[in-house]
Amino acid sequence: MALRLLVYLLILTCFTKVKGDKMEEPEIAGMVLKLSKTVEKLESIVEKLQRDNGDLKGALADLSTRLEAETHQRKLIEHRLLECEGRLDSVERHAVFDKFPTGQGNKSSSHDLIFRKRNTPKNVQRRRRQGIRSTNGTIAFSAFMSTGLSPGHLRTLVFDAIFTNEGSGYNHHMGIFTAPRSGLYVFTWTIRGSTSSTYFNTQLVVNGLIYGSIYTRYHYSSSSSGTSVVYVAEGAAVYVRTGPTGNSGSIVSSYDGYTTFSGWTID
Repeated sequence: MALRLLVYLLILTCFTKVKGDKMEEPEIAGMVLKLSKTVEKLESIVEKLQRDNGDLKGALADLSTRLEAETHQRKLIEHRLLECEGRLDSVERHAVFDKFPTGQGNKSSSHDLIFRKRNTPKNVQRRRRQGIRSTNGTIAFSAFMSTGLSPGHLRTLVFDAIFTNEGSGYNHHMGIFTAPRSGLYVFTWTIRGSTSSTYFNTQLVVNGLIYGSIYTRYHYSSSSSGTSVVYVAEGAAVYVRTGPTGNSGSIVSSYDGYTTFSGWTID
């Protein structure tokens, strides 16, 4: 409608010009024909734009419907994942408790708060499963080996049983702590030997560089500990490994004395 109104105005302008310039009738007819063709082209373009606009609205509505459905599905999957993690957490803790009882015989200690889930507050259980940081932003982890091993040389030690994992930086499947944020960290590890023929060199590795090293030999003591204070950039990997030489025998870990790896922020 607006285009036709525009054409009428153009024609009226042309006739006004004709009256002033005394144009011939064939010339006037040519101008009108030219204007009509221009109007048809413009109307065709407008119709195409309207169709495209309708198609885009339909596609947008379809995408919105799909997004809503996928969002709902994602929430269901997250809910199920949390349930599975909770069940796995319970199974792992019960398994570790069965292997490492803190009391004598089959009777457990009344003050065992690490492995007995019923004694752990629900908010602490949730933080351990989800890796939520504490309210003051502290990042801290502490883990130990649930079984002994004979690692050999240059092997990353996996401390697979978790005491604490505030900030969710420690991966107990790989034995690697990945710093959730940059800062000054304290790391400490304890290695316990098995027999008089056991001796081990273990190293603290931060982003590929050695920041600590200890030597454990059963003849001197049953266990040795090392501590390092290191600035760690966000995303850097920290782990304990055996050295390139001087490793023999087995590392042990039990309720008599755990082989552990811990770390926390101090700024």
